[in-house]
This record gives sequence, structure tokens and C-alpha cells, in this order.
Amino acid sequence: MRIALLLTATIAGALFATPSNAGSLDVASADAAKALPPGFQSYRGYMFDMSEASDRKDLDKLTDNLKQQIDVVEAAGLSPRVMRFFRTVPIIASELACLDEGAATACYGRVTPDVQRTTPRTLTVWDHDKQRWTNPNAVDLAVDSGLGVIMVRPDMMRYEKEAVLLHEMLHAYHARLLPDGYANKGVISYYAYAKSKDLLPKEAYAMKNHMEFFAVTASIFLTGKSDYQDPKTRDTLKEKMPDYYKYLVGVFGFDPDPAANASGPVASLK
Repeated sequence: MRIALLLTATIAGALFATPSNAGSLDVASADAAKALPPGFQSYRGYMFDMSEASDRKDLDKLTDNLKQQIDVVEAAGLSPRVMRFFRTVPIIASELACLDEGAATACYGRVTPDVQRTTPRTLTVWDHDKQRWTNPNAVDLAVDSGLGVIMVRPDMMRYEKEAVLLHEMLHAYHARLLPDGYANKGVISYYAYAKSKDLLPKEAYAMKNHMEFFAVTASIFLTGKSDYQDPKTRDTLKEKMPDYYKYLVGVFGFDPDPAANASGPVASLK
């Protein structure tokens, strides 16, 4: 569940849309997603590529597990605007991905996936009339524009009760939808405060950096629990970091705690 930060060397810095341009990025990705890249499948509007695992005996189990993870994302209760954004992020299964820093079961980043190509790579270009980046290949568009790609490994099945895919989608949310992306001052300040006050164990994955802090805590905030990651439950998160909990309510536009009598998102980012 770490973040891959390597950028493909062929992409100029101007290609990376800022959060203020997230709307045009969303539209461009949605357009590309209408025609699935070679080898991709679609489930509930999400596009994923399992072709690398096509010769595995457990392919059906891997595919079912990924679909279950998508169901968890869909059940998180986020706004329609956010869900449309999530559906533009390509998901690619790769046994040897995410191994450069530990042995993560999944990772998100703006990295060109090591996939077999049957046609030359199409460069992403700026459409002056539509005022957005365009590319007929959704994966290339996601990499070039800075949207990012999620890589998942077969061992994700070991964590079938964990919201692995939601965790990675929240990295994309952090990077692309929050003001200033990973430099968002709110997340950084709450992470620094939690670290200075030892609100979570020092060895907790959420304490690795402010990006994992947001992905871990926001996932627990939305789903209610984690069997592996501190603070383990939504109630504990609220107890240990009440101000940060209120911040997350503001970020996502609703309180998922059943006791809050919430009916779902009260705001959309449209």
C-alpha cells in the first residue's frame, strides 16, 4: 500500500494537471475510458486488466476478489463526483509490481506500467478546443496527465477483508482532488500533530508519512474498521483525533457513523 512516485522520463512537467484542473482531467479520463484499452475488463464502471494473470489457476478467484474490492469502494458512500473520478483510474494486476519498497500488496502512482504493447504508444496531447489532455488509451492518459494508475498483486487475496483498493483510491483522491494535492496543509498538519503526540503507535503504517496517514485513517473513517492498521476502528479514530475526525467529515461531506444519523454525502464536488 505504498505510493509509487517515479515519473516516466518522457513526460514533460507541463502535462501534470493541478488540482484546480481536476475537472478537465476527470472529463478527459472518462472519455478515454469509454473505449477500454486492450486486455481490460469493466465492472461497475471500473476498468481493470487481469491479462498478466491469464494463465494462473486462480484467475477466477483473483478477479472475484478484485470485484469484491470494487464493491467496497462503491459502498463507501462517497459523492457521485468522487465516484466518477475513481472510475477513471486504471487498475492493473501485476505479480511483480510494488516491490521496490517493501512488498506492498497494491500501490498507486504516476508510473508507466510494464505491460506488453501490441501497438506503439500514443502520446497525450492538449486539445485546445476542449481545453483538456486527450489520449485514446486510458492508461497512457492516466500516466501522462498525472491521474495515476493502481497496481494490484495476487497476494491481495490475503487481505480480502481489508479495503485495499479503497486505500489506493484514497491516495488518488489525496493527490488529485484535495487542494494542493499531497502538499495539502490540512493533512500535513494533522499528521504532524498525531506524530508529535504519539496518538498512534510509532510503528503504525499510518505514521509512515502524511500520505499513508490520510489513506489509512480515511479508509477506516469510511468503512468503520481495519483488522491490521491502527487506529483499527472508526470509534478509536474519533476518540484519539476528534478534530481530525471533524476534518474528515468536512472533506467527504458526511459522517459515516450510523449514530450520526447521516443519510450519505451532503455535498458533491461537481
